[in-house]
Amino acid sequence: MNAVKLSPRSPYRDNALFAVTVIGIVLLGGAYFLSRESIPPLIIAGVIVYLGFGLPRWIGLAERRKRAAKAKQRELEKWGFHGRDREGAWINYIDYPLIRQAAIAKDKFFYSDWLIIHDGHIVVNPGRCTVNPDRTEVTYDIRSPRTYAWDGCTPKRLFYWLALIGTPDWWERCETVQSVDDRGNFVTREPFWPKAHYASLVHDALYQYLGLIPIAKKDVDRQFHDMLLASGLPAPLARLYHFAVRHFGARAIKEDQAAPSTTMRVSGFPFP
Repeated sequence: MNAVKLSPRSPYRDNALFAVTVIGIVLLGGAYFLSRESIPPLIIAGVIVYLGFGLPRWIGLAERRKRAAKAKQRELEKWGFHGRDREGAWINYIDYPLIRQAAIAKDKFFYSDWLIIHDGHIVVNPGRCTVNPDRTEVTYDIRSPRTYAWDGCTPKRLFYWLALIGTPDWWERCETVQSVDDRGNFVTREPFWPKAHYASLVHDALYQYLGLIPIAKKDVDRQFHDMLLASGLPAPLARLYHFAVRHFGARAIKEDQAAPSTTMRVSGFPFP
């Protein structure tokens, strides 16, 4: 399996900053024709807003890139591939395996540090694992849990480190999810989290390896829509979120692009 080839993101090519720039240009254009005396305060407000979104991204960017490069290199050496770049802010996390039975995963197999696809099951955060030297078998240790972080529905951006602004995950509800305890027994959990969390968690994990997994982008996005509906998000919002990920998420990946299933053997992780 080939590694995903990624070029570093420019610190200035940012959707939030682009949106702020476009809005600022439109406002300044309107002020030029309607109220020229409002142009100076608009420019000052624009600089404040621009720096509010830009500074949290730019400060520390070099260190974040260095850490991300090391993580990708470790993954490449271990598996022969690495996942796609992802951006935070990473404010949500799970510290246990989460299992979802999904038709899109039927008869498909993929294994990695953070994601398992195994014959109808999608597992996020499966625990620490060991890959044998010839990469023909992977062993998971569910007694050694890890922590998987994600940012919910995107985009989200920090504003002067004072507020997190972006796509809302909406009001909380109790969700029933499947997991495994440290003895290998299947259990249910009931996290109390925003309505979009379950869908965004599974979607983010699949997107992390999109192009490498044996599931096409269009099917991943459709599942995201269906999970939002199942979690109680109103249908118009679910359609809007689906439109956004379908047309603006992972634009370098074609909608029908999917890799062949891996032929690796797996042990140590129980499947129902």
